Amino acid sequence: MIRVVKRNGRVETLDVSKIQKYTSASVEGLDGVSQSELEVDAKLQFRDMITTEEIQTTLIKTAVDKIDIDRPNWTF
Repeated sequence: MIRVVKRNGRVETLDVSKIQKYTSASVEGLDGVSQSELEVDAKLQFRDMITTEEIQTTLIKTAVDKIDIDRPNWTF
């Protein structure tokens, strides 16, 4: 079980549906960008007691790491 520290300091269990909502909005309208690929690769870096800010940073860094000449849509 992974617990998340919210901005207000409250601790709760990681809710994957919240991450899916965030990533869905992020990749909407981008051809060649996989929401599930982003989620799976980012989740590999999640740990117990991760903060919401760290989750957002991890998702952004994961997307940036995917930028490649053959996959330019990850830059948007």
